[in-house]
Order: sequence, then structure tokens, then C-alpha cells
Amino acid sequence: MDHLCPVCNGLLDLREECPLCSHPLDDSGRLYDYYGDYSPYREIEDSKLSNGVPDALYHRCLHLGWCPICSREHILAVEEWDENTLYLFAGQ
Repeated sequence: MDHLCPVCNGLLDLREECPLCSHPLDDSGRLYDYYGDYSPYREIEDSKLSNGVPDALYHRCLHLGWCPICSREHILAVEEWDENTLYLFAGQ
């Protein structure tokens, strides 16, 4: 294991606010899953290399947040965890 997204793996909930109205955003899943019909089945690291964002370099997982008040989408970068962070989380 190199890095993993705590939101995708159910370790944390996405807790972000809408930058326009400050209402909590709904997690609409990984941004990579919206690239096309078969995108949810692609390897995560493969998707990161072809999206034009340095998310693979900085170990971030891009999620799509939805504001039910503004009806706007927002791209959110979730910091991925390495083995040490996962170990610390498990020890709590």
C-alpha cells in the first residue's frame, strides 16, 4: 500500500462546506468516476495520470461535492493517507 483515500475507504466522512453559502456539501463520489462509462472500473492511479491535475504527485483524491442549496458542484481534494497515518488512526 502506498496511499489511500480515507473518504473512499469509509474511514472518514467528507466534511466540506460550500464556498458560496457555507452549507455542508454532499459527497457525490470520486471525480474520476464521472469521466466516462467505464471510468469507475479504471485503476485509480491510472485515472490520476491522465486527468491533467497533479493529484497523483501530491497524493490527493479528487471528490465531487454537491451543494443542495446552491445546486452547484465543487471539486474537493482529499489528502490521501500513507501507512503511518493509517497506523496512527487505527491506534486511536
